Amino acid sequence: MLTLEHFEPQLGSQFQIKAEDGAAYPAVLAQVLAGKAGSAQGRVPFSLIFEGPAQPQLAQQTYQVVHPTLGECAIFLVPIGRSASAAQYEAVFN
Repeated sequence: MLTLEHFEPQLGSQFQIKAEDGAAYPAVLAQVLAGKAGSAQGRVPFSLIFEGPAQPQLAQQTYQVVHPTLGECAIFLVPIGRSASAAQYEAVFN
């Protein structure tokens, strides 16, 4: 089970988001935000904000996200913002 403590040390580090077609897109972990209420799963709820390339903007769905330290895990990403240089994605863990 992934926790806030897994991601806090990785703030600012590079991840790869793997699309279904096999393409991989670089993304930086831009924010790690702790929630305020407890979870039924026994962990502190938290959210992650990733910043990736502006194009293509990835659809809302589950992706394989790869990191050199954390390894590979399935994370549901939601596009939440976009600028000329980057797209932002949020993952929420309750």
